[in-house]
Amino acid sequence: MQPSDGPAEFAEAPGDVTAARGGPTLSQVELAERIRWLILLRWFAFVGVAATVLIARSIFVSSLPWNRLLLASLAIPAYNFLFYLAWERADRAGTRYIERTSSWLANAQILCDLLILGLLIHLSGGVENLFCFYFIFHMVIASILLSRRAAFAQATVAVAIFAIVAAGEYYSLLPHYESPIGVQVHGLHRSGILVFAAGWVLATALYVTVYLATSITARLRWREDQVMVLSRRTMDDAEKLRIAYDKLAEIERTKSAYARKVAHELRSPLAAIDSLLRVVSDGLAGEIPEQSREMIDRARSRTHELLAVARDLLVLASARDAKLSSEWSAVDLRSMLDDIIRLLAPQAEARQMRVSTEVFSDVPQVRGDPEGLKELLTNLLANAIKYSHDGGAVEVRIGFTGSEVEVEVSDSGIGISDEDQARIFEEFYRGGNARAFTPEGTGLGLSIVKSIVEAHGGTITVDSKQGLGTKFKITLIPAPTS
Repeated sequence: MQPSDGPAEFAEAPGDVTAARGGPTLSQVELAERIRWLILLRWFAFVGVAATVLIARSIFVSSLPWNRLLLASLAIPAYNFLFYLAWERADRAGTRYIERTSSWLANAQILCDLLILGLLIHLSGGVENLFCFYFIFHMVIASILLSRRAAFAQATVAVAIFAIVAAGEYYSLLPHYESPIGVQVHGLHRSGILVFAAGWVLATALYVTVYLATSITARLRWREDQVMVLSRRTMDDAEKLRIAYDKLAEIERTKSAYARKVAHELRSPLAAIDSLLRVVSDGLAGEIPEQSREMIDRARSRTHELLAVARDLLVLASARDAKLSSEWSAVDLRSMLDDIIRLLAPQAEARQMRVSTEVFSDVPQVRGDPEGLKELLTNLLANAIKYSHDGGAVEVRIGFTGSEVEVEVSDSGIGISDEDQARIFEEFYRGGNARAFTPEGTGLGLSIVKSIVEAHGGTITVDSKQGLGTKFKITLIPAPTS
């Protein structure tokens, strides 16, 4: 007899997948775990039976065979000890052996319990005994531990035991003992109709109990199998995602390394070209025509753009590697902001722009890479100035929510269209109105900002309407206080 795999309507339950993969099903695992519990429970059952016999003998004046009842109760620990030894031997043999032996161990234990219960019922009143319905407890246990077929077989055994006791007493093949606490009807065990009625009620009660209990158990096991399969699939999917993430991370590292190498390789020759063009433009290599000077100046301008791209590529690569750094420190954004504003003041003054700041007194320091955070604030402020009209305004606000430091940079500039907002953090992307407003720009500034923010475990959002200005909002994690 095998453990239950569920009712027929759940024959294709996912639990079969477990067995197909070579491992035990949930039903097998449950049965193996419950065998020891059943053995332990039987020790308490013996104490209860023996105590009941001793207490009843001291209370009731009856001709019951008390000594035989005690001997029958002593059979419980005897065979339970044998089952305990068999289980310990199976346990030492390993999990596979336990799975093979647990089914017959469970069936044998329940069968022995039914036989002893039948003997105890016979010795204490037969069909008159109210304890006949204790067979139901064993049916519930069988329904939980065994397959539906095995549980119904155990119910049939229980009915047969009761029928043997009832028929034996009815035909005087077995002696009848008057129960002091049973159904007090004289000659009940001799009434064919009453004996049949008692047997019919018990049989239907046992079979209905088995049907209901096995249906509920099968449904629960089917759902447990589903949960196990879904859990395994989730773990497999999580592992696939981890592998995919590792591959993406490796690609990203390779990409950053490549960008860094290209930027390094470009920066030196571009700087040399710019230096040589400056010498020629300044007339140190001899007088040059004005038309040639204009062409050289244009070449220098293009060289500066390439140098800016190389610089931004290096900064972007460094920003993406910042999360690997273990040399972060507590950074005071207030003093850092003051330094950046002084650095950008000439650009703002040249365009008659007003830059205002508001830093709340309760703003704590943030933990991070000082150079990266400085690059972040510099890019945001430089963009705000760059894409604002002459005479415009830029506002910087730094506050503290209790769990995060918030940095807001607002401007009254050209704004960003809804279409462009979805792509402004892409590398080398510049919105159409940005390109029209000024041709200068690498399209890497906001990519750098986002990489630095993400490396520091923060978030960045943008709120903008074209022609009405832009506000970037950044959250950062405060430095832990000592």
